[in-house]
Amino acid sequence: MASKFAEGERVLCFHGPLLYEARCQKLNSEGEVDLFLIHYNGWSQKWDEWIPETRILKYNDANLKKQSELQKHYRKSQNRGRKKMKMLDTVESEDAFAAKVSIQIEIPEQLKLCLLDDWDLITQQKHLIKLPNRYTVTRILDEFRCYQTSQENDKHDVNRDHVLEGILGYFSRLLGMQLLYKFERPQYADVLEENKGTPVSEMYGAEHLLRLFTRIGELLAFTELDNNAVRVLQNYTEQLLKFIDDNRDRYLSSENYCIATPDYLRRAGI
Repeated sequence: MASKFAEGERVLCFHGPLLYEARCQKLNSEGEVDLFLIHYNGWSQKWDEWIPETRILKYNDANLKKQSELQKHYRKSQNRGRKKMKMLDTVESEDAFAAKVSIQIEIPEQLKLCLLDDWDLITQQKHLIKLPNRYTVTRILDEFRCYQTSQENDKHDVNRDHVLEGILGYFSRLLGMQLLYKFERPQYADVLEENKGTPVSEMYGAEHLLRLFTRIGELLAFTELDNNAVRVLQNYTEQLLKFIDDNRDRYLSSENYCIATPDYLRRAGI
């Protein structure tokens, strides 16, 4: 089925509770849901992001009116000192969708520190993670499943398996688009070339999986999940995070990193 939006098309996009003028730069239709690389007009490129079409509206008079209504209502709510904005009744579908409460995934404090260390090692100290990782995403999820099964009377938990399949799917689709630092991109290109046909979940590990969990709540807010599905997802995701935290000495070792070579630094433009 043809995509609703075209590359280069002028559009309006949700960023938080408001609509902003933007342009569709690229389309990725390889997965079940089309994703669009969006550049917000007048914004720095650092704000460019891949988003689903549920956050995008056609650029027309009706949607420009919605944009104006949202801005007016937001200013009113700000003036009243409200912390949360109540959406206008006249703004439908996408607007109601944007008003949904973001799905909150609680990351353990020690894992937050691991994320900070990871950022520092990659972006400031110019290290790289050795690939393939000793403990890949696929292996970690399998070990979590085995651990859970050993603790349960019911050896087959369909909800858990669906959540893990979803996490694996999100990771595989989003790694190259949203989970890499700029410094890692030459390595990513190399590892794909050298391991053609190998899923990225069998090469990358816990460091990049944790980066997914910093964004997955935001991503899942843009899906049609009912309250029960949200609770199930939160429950198993937080159990997985606790499992990673309990095993962080194995999964998140400093030995997973290496110093980038002078040739790599040159290729990365350093």
